[in-house]
Amino acid sequence: MRPFVISAAILIFCACAHEPVPPLQLLGEWHAVRDGDTVDSVAKKYGVDPALLAELNELPAGLIRNRSEIFIPQRTGAPPGTGSPAADTAPEAGGQPVAERPTAADGNCDPVADNCLVWPADGPVIRGFGSDSRSHHDGIDIGATEGSEVRAAAAGTVIYSGDAIKGYGNLILIRHEDGVITVYAHNTANAAREGSAVKAGDVIATVGKTGAADAPHLHFEVRRAEQPTDPIPLLRRKE
Repeated sequence: MRPFVISAAILIFCACAHEPVPPLQLLGEWHAVRDGDTVDSVAKKYGVDPALLAELNELPAGLIRNRSEIFIPQRTGAPPGTGSPAADTAPEAGGQPVAERPTAADGNCDPVADNCLVWPADGPVIRGFGSDSRSHHDGIDIGATEGSEVRAAAAGTVIYSGDAIKGYGNLILIRHEDGVITVYAHNTANAAREGSAVKAGDVIATVGKTGAADAPHLHFEVRRAEQPTDPIPLLRRKE
């Protein structure tokens, strides 16, 4: 599975059984399920892949039952990964160091500067950003031990902490400077609360395999100006 491109309709609300959390509009939109709706008919309406829609919402094929609403990713996006390594080799974590560049540990690092962000979890990158043999992937998957720490990649404010999107499991969104958003999915438990300020390296959750994950890992995204950005060049170079 693969994550979403940000929706421009950040402030749209729908008349559903419960009011969707506005920050989740950064990832897509909600559809109020009507009698007769099927996975195929809803997917066709929004121009998304039926298998993607079913996977994201943990739906069987055919008629949509016992749901008042489902989440719709944008056409160029998709759910986060399952934690299975991609067929292609994942990119090396980090790149060449940038001379005299402040790091996230200094507390004054630009969230989108090279080698700036704190690694949000300890472990290898098991699936990289971009297109591989399976699909497009809007973030990276970090293989990590279940229950290990998930850390804020940079200072910011938690704008969402919950599990409303089934495929993501326990999910946290953090807003940083210059409109940068970081995404942390499949957590066992979220420690950070909505509205709380965090510093780079603060523990915000624990690694899990909730949602569509079939192995423990952290799905991590960086979104800038409403577009997913490859996190690897932005993360601090590993020693």
